[in-house]
Amino acid sequence: MLHSTAQKILLQLLSEPDSWVSGNDLAKQFNISRESVWKAINSLRKAGNNIVGRKNLGYHFVGNSQLNADIIDFYTHNYFANRLYVEDQVSSTQSIAKAFLSHHLITAPTVFIADHQTAGYGRQGRSFYSPATTGLYFSMILPSPTDRPLEAGLMTTTFAVLIVDVLKQFFPAQDFQYKWVNDIYLDYKKVGGILTEAVVDLESRTTASLVVGIGLNIATKKFPKGLKDKATGIAPADRNLLVSRLIEAIANNYSDYDNPQYLEQYRQGSMILGQKVDLLVNGEVITGIAKKIENDGSLTIVLADGKMKTFNSGEVVKVNFEK
Repeated sequence: MLHSTAQKILLQLLSEPDSWVSGNDLAKQFNISRESVWKAINSLRKAGNNIVGRKNLGYHFVGNSQLNADIIDFYTHNYFANRLYVEDQVSSTQSIAKAFLSHHLITAPTVFIADHQTAGYGRQGRSFYSPATTGLYFSMILPSPTDRPLEAGLMTTTFAVLIVDVLKQFFPAQDFQYKWVNDIYLDYKKVGGILTEAVVDLESRTTASLVVGIGLNIATKKFPKGLKDKATGIAPADRNLLVSRLIEAIANNYSDYDNPQYLEQYRQGSMILGQKVDLLVNGEVITGIAKKIENDGSLTIVLADGKMKTFNSGEVVKVNFEK
């Protein structure tokens, strides 16, 4: 992969996170003038990179408020190589991922990340608020991990656990919870959603690929009127590093999605078990007590008449918390 002088300098600064790198050393290393180093540093700063300069010390990379493919490549050790796409604005990462998949054979995890979505969406096509600079919105095309039929419910619960495991590394003081089946909550408000869609091979009638879309409110503070009481942000974070750890975790572990440990973690972190819930299924609202998340990821609730019923699809639209 060819890099510009500015990219080379950025990668060098990234490789020495605890050090100052002198302009003289950079000039010698890349066989350029000190003036060229200065121009490259300025161009990197204009691109959103926070690079501090100190006389007699040199330069130090602090971070980048903007999403940057070079930085994400560095943090993921170039694992995704030419399979990583970062855009300032898209309609939705899920839409462009599916469009890409329709014209390309995917044999390894491929990632699409955007700073802002104009038409982000979740389950049932519902809009997902996706403002610039404060959230993480990305989709991954994942080759099917098996020739056998996939347990769709377990796939989504595993993605949720993998995501929260990473979030806990960045925000250890926060108590994240899961709302069946695809939402991540903090302090009774939504901070993230997951949309898992399967692409089926018509000949074998098996899942050829998965397209998983993830939206997270990281530092988002302002929400539209209808979301103010339902959604929240977590806290400011290095989005490049955070998304790097997220896509690594998913790429490295999704093939083991049916490992029982993921479902057990999901159960332990569930916000609905033991609570009265309203479940929307095929346009009908069913009310009951969330009793159990089954081994296939489906939800069992106790109805008003005391009977138990299990659902492998639907959406929990209301939880009556006993705080």
